[in-house]
Amino acid sequence: MKYCKWLLLIGVLLSYFITPYFPVSWGWENSILEWMQVVILTLGLLLTYVWWQEARSAGDTSTARFLMWAVPLWVLMIGRELSWGRVFYPSGFHPIDGPSFLSLSQLPYGAVVNPLIAVIIVVWLFGVIKYRLYKVPYSLVKEHKFPVTALVITIFAFASAELGERHLHLQNMEEFDECFAYLGLILTAYCVKNALRKTI
Repeated sequence: MKYCKWLLLIGVLLSYFITPYFPVSWGWENSILEWMQVVILTLGLLLTYVWWQEARSAGDTSTARFLMWAVPLWVLMIGRELSWGRVFYPSGFHPIDGPSFLSLSQLPYGAVVNPLIAVIIVVWLFGVIKYRLYKVPYSLVKEHKFPVTALVITIFAFASAELGERHLHLQNMEEFDECFAYLGLILTAYCVKNALRKTI
């Protein structure tokens, strides 16, 4: 794990040079890179759940609570990558732009998606405020235990993905960097989990 963050950084730095050699279809919606993102996020969700259960079994209530309230964030990110299910409802195909999909309002359950997202966010905010979970990262920073470098690299990966899409118009670069960004989130979560366990 010691060198993982640097491997992520190297991957992001090389993305501009590597991704032009990828097939154009890899940058489309519902492509191999987008599904790789879903797999990575699902891994993050499963790992967080496992860490939560381990903390519960060890009687580490504060760590278990923090990890429990991290689970909804992974769920929201997975939902976003799946376009809230739109990827399962293709409506056409363009030889240059790739597949198109039904709009959210056209989905059989489309009317409940946004209200459900709002409920999840409100409940999550309630938990964060009630249990003062916002103080956890601050405490780790004060104790010099927060994985600052891993988080900075993760943010850099997201920024690089945005640069690739908005300014360079390199769709493959965007999707590729998002994979690294999500891996960075898992690495950051892992380091935070370990730091919390060591504070007990």
